[in-house]
Amino acid sequence: MAIMKRIRYLTLLLLLSCSMGNWAQSDFNPISPSEPGEPPTTLTLVASPSEGGSVYGGGKYVPGATVSLRASNKTGFVFTKWTNAAGETISSNSSFSFTKGQGNETLTAHFTFSPGNPGEPTEGSLNVYYWLTLAAEEGGSVSGGGRYQPGTKVTVRATPESAYNFGGWYDGEGQQLSTNQNYQYTITTESVTLTARFDYNPNSPSEPSEPTLKAKHNLRVVATDGGTVNIASKCMQEGENIVLRATNNDGYVFIGWFVDGELYMQQQEFTFTMGNSDIELEARFAFNPSNPSDPSTPTNKNCSIYLMNKIAKLGQTITFPIYLMNLNELRDITFQLTFASGLQPEMATIKLSDKATGYSMSVTMPTDSTYVLSLSDGSMPSGNSILLSINVPIAENMVTAKGYPIKINQVSVTETDGSTVTASTRNGRISVYKNGDANGDDDVNIVDVTSTIGSILGEAPDVFVTEAADANDDEEINIVDVTSIIDIILGNSQTESRPIRMVEPQ
Repeated sequence: MAIMKRIRYLTLLLLLSCSMGNWAQSDFNPISPSEPGEPPTTLTLVASPSEGGSVYGGGKYVPGATVSLRASNKTGFVFTKWTNAAGETISSNSSFSFTKGQGNETLTAHFTFSPGNPGEPTEGSLNVYYWLTLAAEEGGSVSGGGRYQPGTKVTVRATPESAYNFGGWYDGEGQQLSTNQNYQYTITTESVTLTARFDYNPNSPSEPSEPTLKAKHNLRVVATDGGTVNIASKCMQEGENIVLRATNNDGYVFIGWFVDGELYMQQQEFTFTMGNSDIELEARFAFNPSNPSDPSTPTNKNCSIYLMNKIAKLGQTITFPIYLMNLNELRDITFQLTFASGLQPEMATIKLSDKATGYSMSVTMPTDSTYVLSLSDGSMPSGNSILLSINVPIAENMVTAKGYPIKINQVSVTETDGSTVTASTRNGRISVYKNGDANGDDDVNIVDVTSTIGSILGEAPDVFVTEAADANDDEEINIVDVTSIIDIILGNSQTESRPIRMVEPQ
């Protein structure tokens, strides 16, 4: 039995080494061929910290090529600079043009955690936002709505369906504003609704075309508030390709492409291949102004308690932190945590930050999944840091490739003068994956091996779950992880789950 397993192991490695050559050669497909003697080299982009934002533009380029790079910050972070491998600052702009050098290069986009806390809004100040609501009559779709500051110029787009013509943009009083499908509207000091009208006007039937061998299906593309997409609908043959592009408006960030509520693709621009059925892709955007914070919450709050998104594997116990940002020194703090079914935090392991001094703490459970934490008789200085952390074990039988939400609400904090103030909150989640599931598709197979090898070689897989690819939990992605994933595929179950190294909060 051991001999047969070793033969399978060696056979898989042989097939992998053969496929790597083809895979590596076929992966790079430049628009124009490089000059003889000038092979393309790899440009690797890194976000630091990884939860601070996303980077775009990495890949293989011919030396001397001009590459457009972009860094996009996530909620609560701001972009600071780009540095090279030597740590030298090469740009302070989140988007800039970079000239590719001769060898492989690594550039790092740096982000700083800074959720911000604006003061009381005043009319015409940067703290005031208004809704731009878009509506579409029968015959088409619209995109570009959202919340914007007065004076912002927003491009709204109307896309007619087949057999319809665009009839114009109209305000709430029925007055026509523009006959341009792509209309630039200037935000005023009030919330407004714009309606796109469409006229039914089918074209005369054309001559019958030659029969096609492949079936056709409908592709529908929609966008949430805060951004636009480059196409609304298209009838495509099976196997036909089309480039889809999502563009976020000012004050918004792109979250991803979703199908039936599930994440499909995180790249803002990608090539979609039509399958064997109708499909609707939704581009989602999140409101994330650099300053001030979301105006849907009161802007006179002086503190914020928030959670982050963490990734875990089956059988691990992770440290889940709770963060506090406060402008003034605080005394008593009370809040409620609600964990998704399947998550059972170890409340006995709660560890307070060194900055939280003198507190006595109590924990009550109103329900099986809800915990009320009360901190009293202590003090927390102003600043931005971890308030406390809790160990959360991940059961072996949990559903994988799934996010489990953790909610925080009913927050009450007391300042040094005895006044009770409210605080803004942000929920978090723990996403659970199988060990070795590098591409996050809930199956550990040869694709995860090639994805991990691609990451080691500086390639950028469309989806890559670093924590899951780190099969031996040494916080590095290397050839040892490749062999560990192969072991998992071959059924060596002892490599499938190892406890994660606990990291104490700073």
